[in-house]
Amino acid sequence: MRPAAFDYHAPVTIDEAVALLGVHGANARVIAGGQSLVPAMTARLARPTHLIDINRLARAERPTVAGGRLRIPPLMRHVDFETPVTDGPLGALLAEMARSVGQLAVRMRGTFCGAVANGDPAAEWCLATVVLNADIIVRSKARGVRNIAAGAFYETILTTVAADDELVIEVQLPLLLDSTRYGFSKIARRHGNYGAALALCLYDRDETRIRDVRVGIGAVEAVPKRLSVVEALLERQEPSLRLFRQAADAAADTVTPMDSGAAEAGHKRDLTRAAVRRALEATLS
Repeated sequence: MRPAAFDYHAPVTIDEAVALLGVHGANARVIAGGQSLVPAMTARLARPTHLIDINRLARAERPTVAGGRLRIPPLMRHVDFETPVTDGPLGALLAEMARSVGQLAVRMRGTFCGAVANGDPAAEWCLATVVLNADIIVRSKARGVRNIAAGAFYETILTTVAADDELVIEVQLPLLLDSTRYGFSKIARRHGNYGAALALCLYDRDETRIRDVRVGIGAVEAVPKRLSVVEALLERQEPSLRLFRQAADAAADTVTPMDSGAAEAGHKRDLTRAAVRRALEATLS
């Protein structure tokens, strides 16, 4: 199939892009990498009458660090993160996660902000924003700039709180302390596929115990989420394989898989258990 007819726009500034969204609203879609949008348009699951291509935006590809935050602009591609974009654990973590995103062709075109705006619960960057306490910066002509905490940004599958006339102009990730330990796990049928379960775990460690624990899962529920029950179980404990197995069991018991049917839900809980355990164990390496 071919996409339905649409009018094509190629703004060169964010002001122009936001103005176009203000005019066309729900009838428009923004394209950067197009790795999700183009297949949907080809299958006619998405039929925008206006396509706003932001690939010509100036100064939209280079990250900056300010105020203890990594600021990610709209056109940073997945592949840009494979070499650490900042020093310390945050750059290393993003590099590891980037290498798990799709095939090389997808990583060359797809963008970080585009993945966040798309809101797929199986997307690595959506999980990263939730666990890392990111802020999603959106802008519209009518309301100006809004700063939305990642934990409140995702509503359900492929749906966010951003309005039809709002453009994601930046994602801000707090830098991590040098003492931060992290672990990421993705379970998929084969490399390059969407994950059937994702887990990301972070904590700071003093001489014997762990603190400021963050544990999140993706691809299991309708949105990526942190597991507060698991975090409480781990906080101020001495890390061990036994403790991490207990935490993984608690994660499996806590989640509410989006798939219907007892067998499929049980399978998702098993995948959650495995992903969380692997991510926690990776923090010890």
